[in-house]
Amino acid sequence: MLSDSSKKSPKILTAQVVAKSRLFEIKSVDLAFSNGELRTYERFKPGNQQVVMMVPIDGDDLLLIREYSVGTERYELGFPKGGVDKDEEPKDAANRELKEELRLRANKIDFFCVR
Repeated sequence: MLSDSSKKSPKILTAQVVAKSRLFEIKSVDLAFSNGELRTYERFKPGNQQVVMMVPIDGDDLLLIREYSVGTERYELGFPKGGVDKDEEPKDAANRELKEELRLRANKIDFFCVR
């Protein structure tokens, strides 16, 4: 999607932190659009800790883990993931998490970075 430079950006009226943890913060942002509409949005800002999430593939199979999800309050299937320790390379963190969660190590790791 191309940005439309002819559209005027909304004016930020207020922005305040409404929730904060050691991992993230949520800001409430009140906006005034050029058409007179007023809206409040909540913006999620992740913390500074680097994390990895793996999509382990074994032949034709994707490998998932079953872990407790506090959001749904039940066990869910998902991809292995975890934090990168201080002075640890992301590939080493990925292999550490795979070993902890699946008892496997990767033969090959391809990275996709999201910022």
